Amino acid sequence: MNRIIFLSFIFLVYTTITFSQGYHKAAPEQQKELKVNIAAASKQIKTLQCDFVQKMTISILTDEMVSEGKLLYKQEDKLCWEYTKPYQYNFTLNGNKVAIGTENNKDVIDVNIHKIFKEISKLIILGINGMGIFEEDKFLTEFYTGTHDYKIILTPKQRELRQLFSNVTLTFNKTDYTVNTIEIKELSGDTTFITMKNKQINKEIDDEIFTIR
Repeated sequence: MNRIIFLSFIFLVYTTITFSQGYHKAAPEQQKELKVNIAAASKQIKTLQCDFVQKMTISILTDEMVSEGKLLYKQEDKLCWEYTKPYQYNFTLNGNKVAIGTENNKDVIDVNIHKIFKEISKLIILGINGMGIFEEDKFLTEFYTGTHDYKIILTPKQRELRQLFSNVTLTFNKTDYTVNTIEIKELSGDTTFITMKNKQINKEIDDEIFTIR
């Protein structure tokens, strides 16, 4: 009898903890408030710097691919993903130009010519500042609220976006409404999960960092 009571207690504690850490669908008034707060916070982000950890799960590989680096963003179309571990690699966006590669070997792409990169660039910036996620013609949007953050799941409506991914999940800090994590699920089932940490907002960033030559 004591064993049954003990196991029942453990089960109760476990389910209580699991439930408390889960997300609940946001009520209509919560969704409205969240939209307003994210939009207001987005307008205040002139620059953003942070460290990131990226984990990629690929169906043909048994282990996760883990990368680390630094992200720099400057309103409204300057972005640099600087990978430092396990290899050095950069993705730099400046207006209509994207540079991909290492310091000594870069490919420069015009996003107006290669539309796929234009959509990828928009998606990345969307994941950083949250702007554009409420465009109903582009996404079916689901809102959830958790203990410490909000979760928004974006399912693409447009054909171009549906070719890139099946959905994107963003979590927003409840304190400042900045993005904490980005999860991208591809049509193949592969996923990319990015965690942002040590965020610094509106600290001066030299434009030279985003120069594409």
